[in-house]
Amino acid sequence: MGEFDPGAMRALTFDVGGTVFDWHHTIGDAVQQAARTKGVQLDAAAFANTWRRAMLQGVGEVRAGTLPWQNADALHRRALDQLLQDSPLAVLSSAERDDLTFAWHRLRAWPDAAPALARLRGRYTVVVLSILSFSLLVDSSKHAGIAWDGIISCEFIGRYKDDPAAYETAVRWLGLRPEQALMVAAHPWDLQGAARVGLRTAYVPRPGEWGEPETRDLTPPPGIDLAAAGFADLADRLGA
Repeated sequence: MGEFDPGAMRALTFDVGGTVFDWHHTIGDAVQQAARTKGVQLDAAAFANTWRRAMLQGVGEVRAGTLPWQNADALHRRALDQLLQDSPLAVLSSAERDDLTFAWHRLRAWPDAAPALARLRGRYTVVVLSILSFSLLVDSSKHAGIAWDGIISCEFIGRYKDDPAAYETAVRWLGLRPEQALMVAAHPWDLQGAARVGLRTAYVPRPGEWGEPETRDLTPPPGIDLAAAGFADLADRLGA
C-alpha cells in the first residue's frame, strides 16, 4: 500500500469501546454498587469481563447470522440476563437490570483521550466507528466530555465490524477513498478488518483494558501503519 503518510489522511475513524472508553472499570464499579445495594458478594471485575465477552460473543453470532440483528444495548441486556442465571445478582428485578445495563451509557474515558482528540480534530475529521449503539455513544461521549465530528454506529449500517461492509460504508459516508482514512483501535482484529478493505491503521494499546494484572501481549500486530504509545503520542505523530 506504500509508505504511510499522515498528510494523506483526511479522516480518523476511532474504535471507542476499550480504545477511548474504559469500560472495565466503569462497569466493574457499577456491578459492585449493585451488589452492595443487594447485600451480595461477587467479584465485580470478573463479572464485568464476563459480561463484555458474552456481549462480544453475541456480536459474533449476529455477524455469523445465527442470531437476528440487534443493537449493542439489546446484546448487553441479553448477555446480562444469561449471566444472572447463575449469579448472586439474580435477585435484580427487570427494572434494576435495565439500570445496570444503562451503566454502559456512562462509560468513563481514558485520561489521555479527550485532550488528544481535541488536538486531532484541529487537523482531521475525527469520527467514531463502533459496534456500540448510537445512543450509548452519544451518552458516553457527553458523560466523558468528548466531542466528535461525527458518530458512525454499526447500528446504522446493519453490519458489525469486522465485516468489510462496516468499514467500506463508513468511508463512503465520509466521501473518501479507504486509503484516505486511518482506523485507530486498541484491538488487532479491528485494525486487520479495516486494513483488508484498504484503510490505513494505527494501534494504540490500552494496558489494563481487562483489568489487572495485564496478561495480554500488547506488541503491535504485524502490518500496522502506525503504533503509538498512547493518545498524546498518536496526536504528536500525526502532527496535531
